[in-house]
Amino acid sequence: MVKRILFTASAALALTWLAVVAAAQQAARVQRPTEPLHYRQSEVGWRLAPSEQPYGSINGEHLKGYVEELCAISRRYRDKGHRFWGRIIGTEADAENAQWMLAKFRQIGLSDVHEQPLDLPPQWMPQSWSVVASANGKTLRLETAQPTYLAVGTPAVGLDLEAVYAGMGSDADLASSRDVRGKAVFFYSTDTASRHAPISDNAIKRIGERGAAAIFVILGIPGNERTQFYPVNSPVPTFSLGEKDGLAMRDFIAQAGAGETHVEVHLDIQRVPGLKTATIWGTLPGTTDENVIVVAHRDGWFEGANDNAAGVATMMGLAEYFAKIPTEQRRRSIIFLGTSGHHDNGAESGAWLLAHPEAFAKTAVLFNAEHTGGMDSGPGSIQLSNAPAVYRWYGTGPRLADIVVKAMDAFGVPSFPQSSPSPPGEIGRYYHLAPSVEIINTAYVWHSDRETPETISTTGLAAVTRTYAKVIADTNSIELKELRAPLVRQTGR
Repeated sequence: MVKRILFTASAALALTWLAVVAAAQQAARVQRPTEPLHYRQSEVGWRLAPSEQPYGSINGEHLKGYVEELCAISRRYRDKGHRFWGRIIGTEADAENAQWMLAKFRQIGLSDVHEQPLDLPPQWMPQSWSVVASANGKTLRLETAQPTYLAVGTPAVGLDLEAVYAGMGSDADLASSRDVRGKAVFFYSTDTASRHAPISDNAIKRIGERGAAAIFVILGIPGNERTQFYPVNSPVPTFSLGEKDGLAMRDFIAQAGAGETHVEVHLDIQRVPGLKTATIWGTLPGTTDENVIVVAHRDGWFEGANDNAAGVATMMGLAEYFAKIPTEQRRRSIIFLGTSGHHDNGAESGAWLLAHPEAFAKTAVLFNAEHTGGMDSGPGSIQLSNAPAVYRWYGTGPRLADIVVKAMDAFGVPSFPQSSPSPPGEIGRYYHLAPSVEIINTAYVWHSDRETPETISTTGLAAVTRTYAKVIADTNSIELKELRAPLVRQTGR
């Protein structure tokens, strides 16, 4: 009897304890704070070794100030009513950007600061566009529709097309969907790293060959951002769509029933002649006729915080750092180039440099400062972390590559273990003319209206800029002939 009473009491106590725990868990669920449990006001930092302390003067917060200034140029252009906006070449934003860079170069103390004008071919300039779906008395306006670069326009009266959803745009999806000929075709892409023609294994080409009259890429990035694609070589009006708009359109088509959804598409394109852009030059003289060249392209879509305000900020940080070093300690002149035409499919500055290989005859190292500050985000999410995204990198030849890797390690640059086969950025046309270095990253917000200064990592920006500075310093004592030896073996020059 005593045992039974003790057991009953123990059971009652256990049940009471479980009830208390359950109540506490319920209270925790109800009272859970809206702020994340792990939150830092600042990003993850990096402690410099004693030998690297001088590079601590390259400050990420200071460099991010340049990013802010450049993004403000883009916003001013947008706020004047331009729907296709950014630091677009040939526009007043381009001219303001050029004057900004000239002023900064002079303020830092560079010599031979000048502007090299470049004539532009007629520029693709979309003036207005709209995409509105309708079915069974309901309408859906697709606000994030953004024409791909060099997209063809519609007739002045627009297009009125039946809309179909083609899944992922694969052969299997197209084979099982309704005929797409003469229709507006929407497909979903998880190829979030691509803003190019081959997206989703050439889905745009595949759909175009089946006779679509308009094509819409629903880019599978969480949220609803406007994204500017590079040219996709489509013969019909082609747009990207934010995921939220795109999935709403998918469901709109499904709920209306087969053949019931139509979409009105208007896209007014002008080719504007007589525009100009420029390459901006500035030099820190050295004590020999040899040089180092730092390139950062000036133009960018939307605010272009990482592409390429961050790269320009890196270039400015390098200019400031080496301007404080006495001339007699600089073996080589450092030439800084703000190039133009990266995003207009003409690469005006790059085309000029490619046509003048003599400009690189005495170049020890050519640096590309591009995408140097993108912040990391979670898988399947656009929530930003407190650290930079991983960087791809390139260095010409084993000797230079080894210097680059050791410098990245010194400053905590997160990177892949192997070099890219070639630099994918601005210097891709002419990197074979000089020993070259590139450290570059991208993220979900690349080429979108969410690529704002808030997406830039100050620690990543500082780390890459410090790495470039150290590579310049560590190659200072290496003979030009030795640095250029891999070029001679590869090209015979």
